[in-house]
Amino acid sequence: MMTARESRRLGFLAGAAVVAVLAGGLGACGTTSSLPEPDAPDGIEVPEASVDDRDQGARLVGTWRLARVERYDQTGAPLSHLMHPTIGLAPTLGFVMFDGERMAMVMQEEVDAADTDSGSASDDVLDAVERYTSYFGPYVVNEARGFVSQQIAGSLNPRLTGGRLEPFYEFDAGQLVLLPGRQCPDSYVTDRGCAYGTTGIELRNVWERLPPPADIGDETRPFLGFWEIDRIERRTVDGTELPTGQFAAGYLVYMPSGYMAVHLMRPDRRPYEGPRPTVLEAHAAMESYASYFGPFTVDAEEGVVVHHRAGHLDPASIGVAAPRAFEFRDGQLILQPPVSTVDGQEVRTSLFWNRLSALDPDAGQD
Repeated sequence: MMTARESRRLGFLAGAAVVAVLAGGLGACGTTSSLPEPDAPDGIEVPEASVDDRDQGARLVGTWRLARVERYDQTGAPLSHLMHPTIGLAPTLGFVMFDGERMAMVMQEEVDAADTDSGSASDDVLDAVERYTSYFGPYVVNEARGFVSQQIAGSLNPRLTGGRLEPFYEFDAGQLVLLPGRQCPDSYVTDRGCAYGTTGIELRNVWERLPPPADIGDETRPFLGFWEIDRIERRTVDGTELPTGQFAAGYLVYMPSGYMAVHLMRPDRRPYEGPRPTVLEAHAAMESYASYFGPFTVDAEEGVVVHHRAGHLDPASIGVAAPRAFEFRDGQLILQPPVSTVDGQEVRTSLFWNRLSALDPDAGQD
């Protein structure tokens, strides 16, 4: 009988070469597309046809939570749950956030506590990486052709970083539907995506909008929007600066919905050799990427913002609140986790974020 661990691995393989099936972003058969690339937001290139449609994606702006995944065969008939159960059926908590120019995706398959207690620590890391989807970067909407062009500035999966995802989209009864490329049954996956002639599986990933709460406070408003990592500083409590490895790219997102997400990527990451990571590649991915997501609350009197982590790349941190002292200074947001002990010294870490955008919770999102 197939274990949950084996089923997850087959599910990752079935997602072809780049991200989990539910991400809603792969081109046909798990590949990214290639179009002309003029200048775009954040110095990253996007298709020329999309530039004039940039203002027509206002309906996308906001927080969207994964509601369900609909599965169809190549004729458009609904698929039974018994057919290809590793594709699109795993219970998943997912959010996609748009600010009009940038987006961030975070998703995590439901953790089976009984299954995580079995197997080796290396297997647990591999499972954690395979269950988690995270990527971020600028986007533009091509309304004429009906797709969202997402340039990937960073991703947990190093093979995706620097590429582009172009899911087709539509709005249905106030919900957002993203249509990824056709997915392959397990036995038809190759290093380059779907095998030639594969009929595949059609998915409709349906997302519901999360509106701002009615009682959003003034203390929350300065946080709202997208922030980009500037630098990290570490100092001992007596003020001595310590050498600190920097991140190559990263977004911190606070949405009017009351949800947040963080994505941080180290430089010089190596792509996976194959469509899924080896144990060593999974360890390298987790050590070079940080991501979590969930609701956030602000205590202005204490000067603390608390990240309530509903999902985390490290499953052991799911549900663990992360308080951060905060300060707004010269257009930057500075966050400080609690003091930690490193090599016998008490160390204070400061993360400096530059504002990329501000979001108004009172603005219409329809």
